[in-house]
This record gives sequence, C-alpha cells and structure tokens, in this order.
Amino acid sequence: MDLKKLTPGEMVISVSGIVLLIFSFFKWYGGGGGSVDVGGGNSIDVGSFSFNGWQAPSAFLSVVAILLGVVMAAHVITDKVAGVEMPERIGKVGWGVFYLAGGSIAFLFVLIKWLGNTSGTKIGIYVGLLSTAGLAAGGFLVAKERGHLDELTGGGAGAPPAPPAA
Repeated sequence: MDLKKLTPGEMVISVSGIVLLIFSFFKWYGGGGGSVDVGGGNSIDVGSFSFNGWQAPSAFLSVVAILLGVVMAAHVITDKVAGVEMPERIGKVGWGVFYLAGGSIAFLFVLIKWLGNTSGTKIGIYVGLLSTAGLAAGGFLVAKERGHLDELTGGGAGAPPAPPAA
C-alpha cells in the first residue's frame, strides 16, 4: 500500500471519509439531565439522552451522508492504494464529478440536520459538517485534477482546438 499514489484531492476525500465514519459514532445531539419541579416541593429527575450520527432524530439524512463518505473513501482507497483497476469514467461522466456531487450531497444533508436542530448539538455533528465539507472540497479537487470540471461547465465542448505550437 503506497499512500504517495494519492493526489491531494484523493487524500482529502480519504481522510474526510475516515474521519466522518469515526465521528459518526460520537455524540451528535444530547441533552437532559437535572430535575423538573412538579410542585409541592417535589421534583422528578430527568435522565440525559444522546444520539450519534446513526441514531439522530430522523436519521435518514445523516446515515446517507455517512454512507456516501464511506463509499467515496473506500472507492479512492481501493482504486489508488490497493491497486484495484477501476474504469476512469462511468458512461460520459468521470469519477471527479461523482465525488463532487456525492460530497456536496453529504454536506447538504448534514447541514440540513444541523439547521433543523441547533440546540443540544455535540462535537460529532460539527466534525460531520467539516468532514462532509472536506468530501465536497476533495471532490472538486479531483474533478479539477482530472479535467472533469469541463463536464459541468460545458467548457471545452465545442471550443476550437488550440493552435499548433510554432
């Protein structure tokens, strides 16, 4: 296994995906604890609660984001580090575009989770936001490194060829 085979964008995707997986098991939300006064000088102890990225309320978005990060990191690692031969493109679209789209979707999903409930947030969701932003940034870098950004912007398609060097 040679990590030197990874480009900067692939390294960002790999590290971000691994960090996202690790911090998906940390607390994303939590609260409670203390007691509630029920009158007459009586109180009830309220237990505390916490949720990780897999358990968070309406966990669909966070689970999809985590799985996207894991799949992206696994694809990069198996393709470059483990030496498994993968096709450069799927149809007309290169992997850089898939990485960019997957990272952006993962970031959007975790951002929606955070914006939907900013009270009681814990370290896990903040690292999740940073990790998914890293996935999107890594996807952009890979798309740029491999020349796949032209597929998104339409640049290069129909552009006149460069004049020959003198």
